[in-house]
Amino acid sequence: MLCPFCGTYAGQDEIVCPSCGKLLPRGENLDTGVMAIRQGKRAREEAASGQTPIWMARQGTGRTWVDPESRPTSGGRIPVFADPDIFDADGAPAAASQDPMDRRQSRVYGDTTVREEPVMGTGGRRRSEGKPLHKRWINWMRVLVILLILAILGAVGTWAYLKRTPNGQRIMARMGREATSAALWEVGEEQMNTGDLTRAIANFEKAAEQDGEDSINVAGYLLLASAYEAEGRVTDAEEIYVRLYTDVVPSAIEPYANEIRIMMATGREPEAAELMTEAYRKTGSNTFMRQRTELLPQQPTTDQTAGSHTQKKTMHLTSPQGYDIYYILAPAQAVTDRENLPKLPDEGTKYEDGIFLDEGYWMLRAVCVNGNLVSDELSATYRVELPSPDAPYVMLAPNTYKTRQRVRLRPGEANLNDTDITIYYTIDGSIPNADSPIYDGKAILLPGGKSTIRAVAVNGYGKFSNTVERSYKIEARPWPKDPYVSQDVADVKLNSTTYENFVKVWGEEERREDVTIQDISAPCRRYFYPWGYVTYQRVGGTQYLIEISTTSQEFKAPRNTQVGMSEEAVLEKFCDMGQVESPSGNRGLYSNDDGTGRIIKDADGSRRIEYIAYTVGGYMWQLDYLLDENRQVKEIYQKYLP
Repeated sequence: MLCPFCGTYAGQDEIVCPSCGKLLPRGENLDTGVMAIRQGKRAREEAASGQTPIWMARQGTGRTWVDPESRPTSGGRIPVFADPDIFDADGAPAAASQDPMDRRQSRVYGDTTVREEPVMGTGGRRRSEGKPLHKRWINWMRVLVILLILAILGAVGTWAYLKRTPNGQRIMARMGREATSAALWEVGEEQMNTGDLTRAIANFEKAAEQDGEDSINVAGYLLLASAYEAEGRVTDAEEIYVRLYTDVVPSAIEPYANEIRIMMATGREPEAAELMTEAYRKTGSNTFMRQRTELLPQQPTTDQTAGSHTQKKTMHLTSPQGYDIYYILAPAQAVTDRENLPKLPDEGTKYEDGIFLDEGYWMLRAVCVNGNLVSDELSATYRVELPSPDAPYVMLAPNTYKTRQRVRLRPGEANLNDTDITIYYTIDGSIPNADSPIYDGKAILLPGGKSTIRAVAVNGYGKFSNTVERSYKIEARPWPKDPYVSQDVADVKLNSTTYENFVKVWGEEERREDVTIQDISAPCRRYFYPWGYVTYQRVGGTQYLIEISTTSQEFKAPRNTQVGMSEEAVLEKFCDMGQVESPSGNRGLYSNDDGTGRIIKDADGSRRIEYIAYTVGGYMWQLDYLLDENRQVKEIYQKYLP
């Protein structure tokens, strides 16, 4: 039924209107209730009585009822509302509608019936507005404009999303479009993880190019190198690793570790070991040193500790793993450029059995070698300082004595019980050395006049003591003669006799030749005669005699000596302090401020007497007497020494 107060439909069992909440009437004739309304009977009765139907006066729209007579189009007739599918305008049953779902109502104004679209009331049923219906047209232009605006806004929003957001940039990168380097790195990593190495490398390379040289993405470059390795481009990967640990991040561990791994896999263990050392130095990671220790042979060991030793040593080297050993032993003081030391093992000596350490300061360097792997270098220095003996003791006090004296020598206090002490001495004024007379325990006879005895002790290591010297004056004959001096001249005078003067006495030479004389810078020429030869040096335009050799008795040498004289006869002409021969056969005659004199035994067994005179101008004159096997003078030789 319809609520008589608000016109809302209510079910037969409803007591209260579901819309207005008023109590619904009960017990009425159905012909005057809902059924009457539906059949049009109540409407006609109310219209005949001149009453306004209450359900029309209280429409759910809230509008005030307007009398139909006031409507100019009504013609004074009361509109009748009826369902055109059931009743016509006179209340008679209408013909069947073409659309059984069409429940639109009609309003009749006079002779005019107006159909209206149904309007939903508050009770949920369709009802008609109390005004004429006008047909409404769709504005398609407005629709198109709105759609265009929405499309533009959508496009702008999409562009902004793709260009301005990280997710959008990743989408662009996946599409192969321009994107930021960060998006390219991320998308490249995604592609690498899915096995698409070609596209991953392309994105990585593009990202690296966009970053430029001033903003290197280390993590990204490591990904690119890994992709290169996965694709078999090991050389390209190595270039990245080397660049990273050389120029970009020298303290980063991963570039070193990856390059070392590649070196080990490609048979470059020595290079890998060197890089491990560098990696440890730059990163401080002990992993690299442990890795290097496991790779290389162990260092060689030695049975002699480095440092100072007081005796000569023979040391032995050992490889803990039985590998070959190469070493270099050199004087440590000679090692001045430690940056350019000889290379081991290439420039070393293969160790066989023992290395002798003589006295001195030595540097030992050694390595163990296993194939192409070389251990760390063993480096040690050894200072062998052998003990020196005390200076010998001279058992005659320095003094002036009226008679000739004999002198005895003995080792110093610290070496009295040593059996390897040798004492060398001189009484000719020279400094004792290994070619001086050896003291044999017998007393030494001192010559007359002023003399000095000098002595040194030498132990079994060959170490010399300091020199001890004692001076004496013996006022007893025989007095020693004078040494050879530059004033001792005979037929010629060195560096003074000219070529013209010599020719006047000795005539023209048989032949001549230009020669070079050691220590003489001026041009020299030698002239040959039947008795020997003479040599001149040219100074300015004059030739001065600087060398003469004669085997003829016609020439007189200084102090009226000549060829054919005996050794003893020549020695009697010059100073001789009476010193005995040394073990080599040499004997010192004298050594003082004027010059030296000595007997020399040459390697071929021949003997000669040699005198050297020191001149005022700082030059030297040499006078030699060459002796034959009978110790007779066979040649006299004089030379000027600048």
